[in-house]
Amino acid sequence: MAKKQTQRGEPAPSTSPEEKESEELTTELALGSDGLVYVNAEHLSAEQCEGRRMFQGYALTPEEAKCAANAMHKIAFNITAEVRRTNPKSKGKR
Repeated sequence: MAKKQTQRGEPAPSTSPEEKESEELTTELALGSDGLVYVNAEHLSAEQCEGRRMFQGYALTPEEAKCAANAMHKIAFNITAEVRRTNPKSKGKR
């Protein structure tokens, strides 16, 4: 299969689904208490930011990180329990 070329004649970057996913996940993520996952805007163009909700925050202190980890543990447990309740054929002990 011939490779696509850019207007300057250089080979166009590959855009297989695996590579595209990898490129899209190379930025920092933040979990919002509103249930959304946010990305660092430094890695997005103005066009990509347009129309999106904005999260502004700071790195957690060690004490805050400990509280956040506990909250995420509870959330993960609740999600797991709900999935197992609604999908009894899912793997795992009951």
